[in-house]
Amino acid sequence: MFPKQKEAKMKGTTREESEVIFLEILFTMPIPDDLKKQQQEAFPNHNYYYTEDLETYPQIVSIDCLVTYGSDVTDAIIEEARALRWLMVFSAGIEELPHEKLQEQEILVTNVRGIHAIPMAEFTIAYMLSHVKRLANFSVKQSKHNWERDKEISELAEKIILIAGTGAIGSQIARFAKAFQMQTIGVNTTGNSVELFDRVVSIEEMHTALPDAEFVVSILPETPQTKGIYKFKHFETMKKSAVFINIGRGSAISEEVLLEVATKQPIAHLYLDVTPQEPLPSDHVLWTFPNITITPHVSAHSPKYLYRSFEIWLENVGRFQKEESLLNTINLNRGY
Repeated sequence: MFPKQKEAKMKGTTREESEVIFLEILFTMPIPDDLKKQQQEAFPNHNYYYTEDLETYPQIVSIDCLVTYGSDVTDAIIEEARALRWLMVFSAGIEELPHEKLQEQEILVTNVRGIHAIPMAEFTIAYMLSHVKRLANFSVKQSKHNWERDKEISELAEKIILIAGTGAIGSQIARFAKAFQMQTIGVNTTGNSVELFDRVVSIEEMHTALPDAEFVVSILPETPQTKGIYKFKHFETMKKSAVFINIGRGSAISEEVLLEVATKQPIAHLYLDVTPQEPLPSDHVLWTFPNITITPHVSAHSPKYLYRSFEIWLENVGRFQKEESLLNTINLNRGY
């Protein structure tokens, strides 16, 4: 649905010119000059503004569209931005947004879902390759000038990967996994089949597929249904040699469960790009377990991040002008 009009601003003197909607657009992150030029040439009718301190931006009251990573948007900002009609979030996660206030003000919310697929899939494959090729172990041996070989080196071929989340990111992981001749199991809300997955089960049936997988990858978004979804009993059903990878949201598994898994070791290893508490304090006990590998929420990082975001952004600007449905419209009740 196109957002409810709030005294749509027009530009031009002739009737045809005056029918062109123009927007006051504010970016709250640095934008490279070449991207600024690209959008100016594509959509010259709009006014573009830039700030890195949204809280103190003086003209927020007149902004129609806010482009942000999301974490700087508060109830007070939405309350003050009385002309705001559209919130474009250059992120996939929207859990930090003031959902109730956005719904109250009938503000359209879109995001850049899908742009993370390649970097996050590559990161997942990197974790898995490092695990089967024992690269961390060789790093330790090198530090000790130790030429000893490792008899536990394995391969990905023919191993089974279970991917919780069969959207753009999960599908890209499955595509890469297929290149390594792996078997793929997908988990989604319906259990309906999805291309690139040999088998798909619903979230309610996930426990039936866990015993088959060597690698379990979670890319679930944060919703009321997914918070704390992984219990210790899930890990008890996995193979002793299994690996759990979380590149989705840290809230999917509680700190208590993580500590229990790390201590009792029902599986071989935990690779965590996200944790329940972020940033993870330097004195946190999770850092100390040899069966946990932690990276600081970087699996989506890429020099192409903003460029891929702008592909969706510019497509949506064109659609907005034509009052067409936008890409990646968020259902705030559902959470994605």
